Amino acid sequence: MALEVDLTFDQKTYRHYMNGFLAVLHCHHYMSLLTKLAEDYEDVGGPDILCESVEDSIRPMLDDYFQKHNVGTPEEKLKVGQEYYSVMGMGQMEVMGDEQGGEVVLQRSHVDQGWQKKWGGNIGKPINHWTRGYAAAMFAAAFNRPPRSYQAEEIASIIKGDDTSKFTITAC
Repeated sequence: MALEVDLTFDQKTYRHYMNGFLAVLHCHHYMSLLTKLAEDYEDVGGPDILCESVEDSIRPMLDDYFQKHNVGTPEEKLKVGQEYYSVMGMGQMEVMGDEQGGEVVLQRSHVDQGWQKKWGGNIGKPINHWTRGYAAAMFAAAFNRPPRSYQAEEIASIIKGDDTSKFTITAC
């Protein structure tokens, strides 16, 4: 199944849309600053706020695509989520799992590579809160469960010096 993508540019507002949803295409400066802001406000839950915001914004986009393109099985839905991630410029993702949870592995990560360019290398902890939210939304959408039905935890991280970033996804 090849992902169908309709990229448009609104000449009046100067905004990009992907399949009818507002999209920012590839900006490591923005992602680095957004992630740094979340990290700076860790004491008030900044990383989780970013994670949940991504989950809330990605879910409608995935649900809309599934409905418009008759994507029915959870396996097909996870595949679409994997492809969408790459088309958005976020990196290269491999997804496996079932309704109980699974694993997401990033061979390439826009968030981590942007962080390295902007802030430097290893900081001793994972920072890819954006992908945690994306993975939670992808699993919830694939298995028709409500938001916050899945918890994503980054257990290996490119920013920490690992070869890949790895997330475990657990049903709540």
